[in-house]
Amino acid sequence: MIDEKELRKLTRFQSDNPILSIYLNVDPTEHTSEEYLLSLRRILEEVEDEANPEDIAAVRRYFEHEYDWSGRGVIIFACVKADFWRVYPLNIPVASGATVARRPYLSPLAALMNAYGRYAVILVSRQDAQFFLFQLGELVEQQVVAGSQVRKLKKGRGSSGGPGRRGGAPISSRREEEMVTRNLREIAKEAARFSRRHKPQHMILAGAEPTVAQFRDLLPKSLRGKVIGSFGADPGTTKPELLERSLQIIRQAEETRKAEIVQAVFTAASKGREGVVGLDGTLSAAHEGRIRTLIIDRSYRAPGYRCDHCDYLTTQALDTCPFCGGKFIEIPDAAEAVVTKVIEEGGNVEVVDQNPQLAPAGVGALLRY
Repeated sequence: MIDEKELRKLTRFQSDNPILSIYLNVDPTEHTSEEYLLSLRRILEEVEDEANPEDIAAVRRYFEHEYDWSGRGVIIFACVKADFWRVYPLNIPVASGATVARRPYLSPLAALMNAYGRYAVILVSRQDAQFFLFQLGELVEQQVVAGSQVRKLKKGRGSSGGPGRRGGAPISSRREEEMVTRNLREIAKEAARFSRRHKPQHMILAGAEPTVAQFRDLLPKSLRGKVIGSFGADPGTTKPELLERSLQIIRQAEETRKAEIVQAVFTAASKGREGVVGLDGTLSAAHEGRIRTLIIDRSYRAPGYRCDHCDYLTTQALDTCPFCGGKFIEIPDAAEAVVTKVIEEGGNVEVVDQNPQLAPAGVGALLRY
C-alpha cells in the first residue's frame, strides 16, 4: 500500500529517459477485465509516439500475465532504461489515462492521497461507537468504544405527570439524556485520542441523525474542522457498506474542491492577477515557468506545435522558434504537452470532469506570480 513516505520518494525521482505513468480503472462493478484490457490498449496507443516501447511492453505484460484483477484501480510508473518500475494496486477506482514525462505523473495520485489517503469513519450511537481508519479504500485500524448502557423506562412508569415530573419532563427521561450526553462526551474524547494516534486527514460521521448532530457538537473544534460529511447508519452496518458510503461522501467533497479551484482560476484571470484561462495564455505561462496549478478538462484535446530545441509550445504554425531559433514540430495534443511540462517543473495538475465553467476554455492555471 502506498503511503506519504512512498509518495515523497516518487516526487524526488527524475530521469533523462521518458517515464510512462499509467492510471487504469479496473472496478469490477463497472466492466469486465477484457473490457479494461481493451481500454488499456487504447490508452497506450495514444502515447506510443512518446513512450519507450520497452515500457509499453512491460505494462502490457503485467496486466496480461501478472495482475490478479482483485482491486478497483492500478497505478504504474515505468522506465525500463532507468530500472524504474512501480506498481500500486488500489481498492478505489481511478480515472484511466497515460502520461509520458521525465517525472512520474503524480498529480492524480497526490489528489487520491489527499482525499482517500487516511480518513476515519466514526459509527456512533447513544451508547457506544466504532472507529474505522481507512487508507486508500483499505481498513487499517478499528476500535470499539463502549459507554454506559442506556436503559429506557417502560411506558406508563414514570413517563407521565405525577411526583416524578419536574419542569414538564420525566426524571427518567432527563437522566437518560444525561447518560447519553456523558457517553457521547467520552466518545468525543476518545475520538480526539484516536485522531492524535493515527492523524486522519478527514473524518466522516455515521449513525442516527440526531445522535450524529449532538456528537459533532461535542467534538473538539480541531476535529469538527476535519468532518467532511455524515450519513445515516445503524450499529450493524457492515464495513463494506461503511466504505462505500464514505467513498461517496469523499467523491462529493472532491467535486466541490475542484469546483472551487476552477472558480479561483477564473476569478484570478478576470482580475488580471495570477490567473490565466485558455490554451494560448496557459502555454505562454508554462514557457515562463509560472504555473503553480494547472486545471484541465479531462476530455480537452488541442493540436499544437513544439520547438524541437527548447520545447516551447504554441498553437501557431511558426517557421522558427522566437526564443531559440529552433524548428517546430506539429504535435497532436498541446494540452497534454503542457501537462507534461508543468509536471516536470514541479507544478500541480488538477484534471476536472464536466465542469461547465471550464469546459468551453478547456484549460487554465493559477500562477506563481
